[in-house]
Amino acid sequence: MKNPLPLCDFYAPNEASIEALTADGLDLMTRRTAGTHAAFALPLLRPGMRLLDCGCGPGSITLGLAERVRPGGVIGVDYNGSLLDQANQAATERGLNAAFLKGNVYELPFGAAEFDGVFSHALFEHLSRPTAALMELRRVMKPGAFIALRSPDWGGFVLDPWDGDVSAAINAYRDLLVENGSDVLAGRKLGAWLRATGFHHVTPSASYEISPSTRLIADFIATQLEQNDQQAGAFILREWASQPGALFAQSWFEAVGWKPWI
Repeated sequence: MKNPLPLCDFYAPNEASIEALTADGLDLMTRRTAGTHAAFALPLLRPGMRLLDCGCGPGSITLGLAERVRPGGVIGVDYNGSLLDQANQAATERGLNAAFLKGNVYELPFGAAEFDGVFSHALFEHLSRPTAALMELRRVMKPGAFIALRSPDWGGFVLDPWDGDVSAAINAYRDLLVENGSDVLAGRKLGAWLRATGFHHVTPSASYEISPSTRLIADFIATQLEQNDQQAGAFILREWASQPGALFAQSWFEAVGWKPWI
């Protein structure tokens, strides 16, 4: 069996992934902004903060965070280095104090206690050792710093119209993700992972995102199914997305915690 691009929420590469995204996947990633996908974390931001965005992708969220912490700044780190040149260029063009570099969440290239806050979106569902990653993030956080995580959860997907064929196609893709090491129920576990690694005052939340483009999502999933010789499921999803009013809603979980002062 060929490995699909192992994306639990369809867009962000996992730790063992390839260095390229499909055009549809990249389009979906770059549509994300701090306002749409980091809203739960924005009240935590203050001017002058130094933030880390781990799993930053093309940086569209990161740049919005940088705007909100001026004159502070943000460093974005991603395993997929092919996205970062464009992100650095965008930061320069917008005059933002943001820098992007390739890195491994398990071995970050920073000293201890460097950041006032850590943000991570659509990363932890792809990690084989989420608590090890959190311990490394905790290492680079200052005492009293916050961490804000967001991941999807497949237990709450809503598609319409819905029938047995659509269900089978979605479940086939879910099975591919699981086979390739993704945790499709990661969203609900974020708070537990934070508490297990010593963060306190952990606050979970949840939200729904209704996709503005069912075609992009259907094409993306269909391509992965075709690469695994599941042409029937791919055809079903593309036909589903072509129906007027087709709806795809994805559940997201968030969790915020703080590193102890002592």
